[in-house]
Amino acid sequence: MSAATPDAAERGIYLYCLARPQCLALLAGASAPRAVDLRFPVTALADAGAPQQLVAVISEVDIADFSEENLQTLLWVGERAGLHEVVVAGVMDTCAVLPVKFGTLFRSPASLLQFMARHRDAIEQGLERLHDKAEWSVKGYLLDPDLARGVFAEEDEAVAQRRATLSQSPGARYLQQKQLDALIDKALEAGVARMGADLQQALQAQASASATLRCHASALTGRSERMVFNASYLLSEELLDGFRQALALQQAQCQDRGLGLELRGPWPPYNFCPDLSGVALAAP
Repeated sequence: MSAATPDAAERGIYLYCLARPQCLALLAGASAPRAVDLRFPVTALADAGAPQQLVAVISEVDIADFSEENLQTLLWVGERAGLHEVVVAGVMDTCAVLPVKFGTLFRSPASLLQFMARHRDAIEQGLERLHDKAEWSVKGYLLDPDLARGVFAEEDEAVAQRRATLSQSPGARYLQQKQLDALIDKALEAGVARMGADLQQALQAQASASATLRCHASALTGRSERMVFNASYLLSEELLDGFRQALALQQAQCQDRGLGLELRGPWPPYNFCPDLSGVALAAP
């Protein structure tokens, strides 16, 4: 057995997204995006059986590189996840796209084609649904906690009742103030939750679809302010202006209560793709 054979056996197929053939010109051009493994180009694999023509945007990788150790290393993942996102974003500029998560591997082109055939209906429906649409994110932050505490406390009946019954005795008042502070904290959390529910109701009415996401800690957001709202919305160009107007109205209400909203996008629609279970190192 030649020395090249083991190396070839260790190679796999890295999947970025599923798309239409309109992206082929991008992949063949001088401005083609770089692959997660810089030794190999980004190419496409066509599913000839798809009625509207379907391609998988792929590149070769060494499977051993995607070890648990590397996947737990933020620097290693961060660099390659960024390249993954650039490829998907570039494809999205040319046609509808179904992005897949970073690190999706297949052992061979044949196993990927089998996967595409198995999920062809869901892929076709997903691409049709996402045509001319992109994902936009709205994140909410607690910019002025003192203002928010004051406003939500004023609106809370339990806090008002406790304030009205504070004792004039210093000792008793100290303990009652502690209890009152706990009630104000509770009022803050309830108020933030109400604002989030109202915000979601107002914004999802302006979108094709929405997804509520978990809030991230400061270590991930890079911001000192606490994240209190996180959602994504699927929007076409026709819906975007109405969505922005609805968001501006909500922003004004949030600012009066010490909160701020951040709109970012457009992104590939990661949170609106069909569930294609079983994507991970499919057998040959």
